[in-house]
Amino acid sequence: MAYSINLKIKAVSLRKHGYSIKEIAKLLKIAISTSSAWVSKVKLDSKAQQILLHKKILGQYKSSIAIREKTRQKKYVSDLEALKLIKKIKNTKETDALLCSILYWAVGSKTGSLVSFTNSDPEMILVFTKLFRSAFKVNESKFRCLVHLHGYHNDKKEKNYWSKITSIPLNQFYQSYLKPHTGKRKKHNYHGTLSIRYYDSRIAVKIKSIYNMYVRHRSVA
Repeated sequence: MAYSINLKIKAVSLRKHGYSIKEIAKLLKIAISTSSAWVSKVKLDSKAQQILLHKKILGQYKSSIAIREKTRQKKYVSDLEALKLIKKIKNTKETDALLCSILYWAVGSKTGSLVSFTNSDPEMILVFTKLFRSAFKVNESKFRCLVHLHGYHNDKKEKNYWSKITSIPLNQFYQSYLKPHTGKRKKHNYHGTLSIRYYDSRIAVKIKSIYNMYVRHRSVA
């Protein structure tokens, strides 16, 4: 298709004023390949280069915003589906025992005659203690806690923090274990690692049996 010389001159003028090849193609209603062929060799002054650079950065920013929004929407839909699934699960002592045992299987200690669960995630600690208390008949006096801290931690403050999370009184906390200094930067909102111990061999055996039998049952189901 033949184009007028005036159209080509206009394309060159737009390019010199900082318009991109795609913008020129859209404005003049020509193919991007045609726009590129006409203006690709046009020398741009510093002002035009700055305009194009600004548009490029702005385009990248808008693209990143769009990607983040799309990711947020996907997470929102996924969260709704997960919530529907969770609402279908009946909260029973048996269900709590199974969930507690599976969580213990993933994180808890597999040796010894006590229940020992260690983690630095407050939500995981909170969920485990709630499930544990719901699933098994516990004697609160059998709980013990050991906090692993770094040198930058405030011992009293962190013990109080974990005591509130677990609802285990401070007099059942051991002397904190101070980890060797690694020279790494201080972690934001990191309260150390908590090890919960419950001294009851009967429950220790039971919780391990539940996840072992569940695995065997599912493997043959």
